[in-house]
Amino acid sequence: MIKNKYNFISLFVVFLLFISSFSNLLVVADELNNLENGNTIYVDDDNVDGPWDGSYNYPFRSIQDAIDSSDNNDTIFVFRGNYLENIIIDKSIHLLAELKTVIDGLHRSVIVEVYADNVLIENFTIINSGGYLNNAGVKLNSNGNTIKNCVIKRTKTGIYLKNSSVNLIDNCTLHTNGEGILLKNSNYNLIKGCCLAHNSIGVNFDNSYANQIRYSYIHTNGIACSFNNSRDIDMFHCNISDNSDNHGGIFFKHCSDGKINDCMIRHNGMGINLENSTMIIVNNCDLVYNTHFAVFSKDNSKNITLSNNWIFKNMRYGIYITENSSCNMINNNFYKNRFHGVKSSYSDTDARYNWWGSIFGPKYFEIGFGSRISRNIKRAEYVPWKLLRIRNIGASWEQNEEFMNKEIQKSNIKTIQLTGEDNDYDDVPDWWEEKWGYMTDDWDDHYHMDPDNDGLNNVEECYTDMYNSNPYQKDIFLEIDWVEKKQPLSQSNKPPNYLINKLIDVFKKHDIKLHVDLGNLGGGEQIPYITHFTFSDMKDLYWDYFLHNDLNNPRKGIFHYSIICDYGPDLNFPFIGWDHLDSSLISATWLKETIPQYTRGKLIVGAIAHQLGSSLGLLADTHGGNDNLEAINPFSLEWLKYRNYKSCMNYYYKYKIFSFSDGTNGLGDYDDWSNLDFSFFKNSHFEWPKQTR
Repeated sequence: MIKNKYNFISLFVVFLLFISSFSNLLVVADELNNLENGNTIYVDDDNVDGPWDGSYNYPFRSIQDAIDSSDNNDTIFVFRGNYLENIIIDKSIHLLAELKTVIDGLHRSVIVEVYADNVLIENFTIINSGGYLNNAGVKLNSNGNTIKNCVIKRTKTGIYLKNSSVNLIDNCTLHTNGEGILLKNSNYNLIKGCCLAHNSIGVNFDNSYANQIRYSYIHTNGIACSFNNSRDIDMFHCNISDNSDNHGGIFFKHCSDGKINDCMIRHNGMGINLENSTMIIVNNCDLVYNTHFAVFSKDNSKNITLSNNWIFKNMRYGIYITENSSCNMINNNFYKNRFHGVKSSYSDTDARYNWWGSIFGPKYFEIGFGSRISRNIKRAEYVPWKLLRIRNIGASWEQNEEFMNKEIQKSNIKTIQLTGEDNDYDDVPDWWEEKWGYMTDDWDDHYHMDPDNDGLNNVEECYTDMYNSNPYQKDIFLEIDWVEKKQPLSQSNKPPNYLINKLIDVFKKHDIKLHVDLGNLGGGEQIPYITHFTFSDMKDLYWDYFLHNDLNNPRKGIFHYSIICDYGPDLNFPFIGWDHLDSSLISATWLKETIPQYTRGKLIVGAIAHQLGSSLGLLADTHGGNDNLEAINPFSLEWLKYRNYKSCMNYYYKYKIFSFSDGTNGLGDYDDWSNLDFSFFKNSHFEWPKQTR
C-alpha cells in the first residue's frame, strides 16, 4: 500500500510538471504566431497576363513566387484556385487562403515543406504527394508552427513533424492518407479539433514525448493511434470509433505515462492495445461494442489503471490481461461483455470496487449473473464489489459534437488508361465492347456498370481482360508477396501451388473465379528479408510492394493483397494499407511455432482464406462464430453454439478447411457465401449502432 501511495504521488508530480511545461510552450508559440503583421502579398492563379508584383491588383500567379518575395511576419493571401506546385517555406509568414483553395503536389515528394519557425498555414486543401518514404502533404522541420482549417488527402503522410516541437494542428481534416499525422522525435505538440479517417494509421507518435490530442474524431482507419517508444501522451475528449474491425483502436508499444480521459472508444477491433508499456491511465471513458477487446494488455505492461469507465457490450472481451502484466481497475461498470468482463492470465489484477452487472458480483463460469471473470484468483482480486451501478462515470458526452461532424468526401476515384480506339468516348475501347456485346457507337457509363456484381466495374474488367476476367462471372483478384526466408531455405514463405489450386477450386464450385498472383499476373514477388517489424513498417511494405509508391496504381481497388513473412506485428490479420481493408499479413514461422500440428503450407493458405473473407466483409460483428477465441475450446458453450459453423472464418476450422459455410449445417451456422460483400475491400466501413448507456 505504501509503495502504491508513493507511485501515485510520483505520477501526480510528473503530471503537474508536464501540464506546466506544455502550457508555457503553447503560450510562447501563440505569441510568436501573433507578432505584428508585416506586408500582405497576394496570389491569384487567374492572373495569367501579369504583371506580377504581389499587389492586390497584380497578384503573383504562384505561391512560391510570393514566398520568395516575402519577409518575416508578412501575410500571403491566396485567392481561390488550383495551384499545381510544391512549395518551400523558409520565412516566418502567415500563409492564408480563401476556402476551397487547392495545392496539388502532382505526386512529387513533399507538397509543403516548412523550414522556418512560427509559420501559420490556414484554409488550404492539400492533395497528391509522392508515395515514397518521407513523402508528405505538409512536412515541418521547424518549431512553433500552426496548421489550421486545412484538408489534407491522398498523401503518403498528411502532416509529418520531424524534430519539430511546440506546433499546433487545429481543426484539420486528414483522410485517405498512408498516415494522417506522424510525429517523429517531436515534442510538446497539440492536435486539436481534427478529424482523421480512411488512413492506414490516423496518428503515429514515434520517439516523441509530451504531445496531446484533444477534441478530435478518429474513425475508419486501420489503426486510430499508434504510439511507439513515446511518453507523456495525453488524449482528452476524443472519439475513437469505427476503426478496423480487427485492430483499429489506440496502440501503445514501449510507451510510458499515457493518459486517456473523457473519450468514447467504440466499435474498434481493439479499443486499447498495450504492449510493453507502463503507467497508462484510462479514466472516465466509454469502451463499448469493441469487437475483440476493449483493453488488451500484454508483454510486461505494468501499472495500468482503469478507473471510472463504462466497459459494456463489447462483443468478445472487456479487459484481457496476459502473463507478466499488472492492472488496477476501480470504480468501473462492467456490463454485458459477451465472454469476460475481465480475463486475467497469470497477471497481477486488482479489480475490487467495480460493478459487475449484478448485486451478486462477477461470475466465474459461462453461466450465472453478472460479467464473467477469470478463475485465477491467486493473482486477481475481485472482492469486494459494488452492489449497484456506479453513477456519473464514463465519458461526459454521448453524441458527436459539431466539430466532429465533418464531411469526408470520397477522393480515391481513379481513372484507368486503357489502350485501343474508343469511338463513343466512354472510357472503354471498342475491342472490349465488341468482345462482350456492347455497342461501340453508344456511350455507356462503364465506370458505374458491374453486371456480375463482383465489385469490379467494366473499366476494371477491361483492365483485367489480360488476366482472363469476365464481366458476367464473378472475379476475385489476389496478389501475394512473400518475404525472403533465411533459415531453413527449404521452408519458403511462398504458399504451395497445390494448396493455392485447392483454394481456387473451392471458389470455382461457387461460380467465382479466384485469380491468385504469385508472379504470373503482373505482381507477386519476393520481398527482401525483414522480421519483427511494426505496423508502420507493414504499411510501408504495402506502399512499396503493392502500390509501388504510385497513388494512381490501377491495381488498387482490383486486387486484394497479402504479405507472408516470418514474424510480423501479429500472427495473422487483415489490415488497411492505405484507405480500405484490402490486405492481410501472415506470420508463417510464428504460426508454425504456435500451431505445430499443421504443415506450414496449410497454415499459410488457411490464413489466406480466412483473411480474404475479412476483406470480403465477413467480420467479427457479422456473425458470432467468426473470430471467436472461445469457440476453439471443445464442449465450451461457445463451441457448442457454433460447432455447426463449418467455415474457415471459425477459428475451430480455420486451418482444417479452406472454404466458407453455406448455412446448411444446422443451428449456429451462417451462410458466408451468400453474404460476401465483393466491394467491401474498396469501400470499407465499420459503423455500428450508437446505442447509449
